[in-house]
Amino acid sequence: MIEDCFYTLERGAHGEPRFFATEHTRGPWDNDYQHGGPPTALLARAIEAAPSRLPAPGGLITRIGVELLRPVPIAAPLEVRVEELSAGRRVQRLAATLVSGERTLAVATATRIRLEEVPVEYRELPAERLPEVEGCPALVFDFFRHEIAFHRAIDVRIAHGEVGSGAMAVWMRPRFPLVAGEPTTALQRTMICADAGHGVSAALDTTRWSFVNPDVHLFLHRLPEGEWLGMDARTFTGPMGIGMCRTRLLDGRGELGIVLQSQLLDSIA
Repeated sequence: MIEDCFYTLERGAHGEPRFFATEHTRGPWDNDYQHGGPPTALLARAIEAAPSRLPAPGGLITRIGVELLRPVPIAAPLEVRVEELSAGRRVQRLAATLVSGERTLAVATATRIRLEEVPVEYRELPAERLPEVEGCPALVFDFFRHEIAFHRAIDVRIAHGEVGSGAMAVWMRPRFPLVAGEPTTALQRTMICADAGHGVSAALDTTRWSFVNPDVHLFLHRLPEGEWLGMDARTFTGPMGIGMCRTRLLDGRGELGIVLQSQLLDSIA
């Protein structure tokens, strides 16, 4: 029986948390390795939990940049280590590392900025809003090689655009918690979905091409409200085997951030 979560949490011999992936983390290109969303969300979980050195009421994680150094295996236990890089009265910088045994799989750096009321009016710049999620048709990504994988662990609705066009917008939400027995925060939900931007706006025939992102960079000016995250994605590809995806993040109130991803394009043998 598969757990209804992305990870289960156990304690090691010295009380250190160790995470065990379920099959819901499985990625599209190899059945033994994870999609980028759940591991980057684990890094965000650790960063979010790191003590804030900022004055009350604390701060907001406004940026997380993740370097995906190696494929993350499903079968191996994972640990996350966090360190503070710097801390002032207004800005705190943190780093997190995802490891399995002696192997470093991914590293993340993050910026936490102080929250403080200032006498300026909040300005929501005019932007195209997505249609209400209730009227949007469902989508299941068809380029995964295994029936039980990340694509079945997320709920996706097409807001506008066409699959394979290189430009599409969706509403997305995880079906399961990140870690069993824990509530999934708004930041963690965002990171679970953020790495899927270049899959949403896939610009190439997925039977002929793979598109792996070695990094994902998230920028926020506020957290999303509600369980659904809007993702308006555009992918740019070139003849030198390199692409890029830019995804606007939205909720029912409007825009809240952006995700940038590099792409390594390769033909499928």
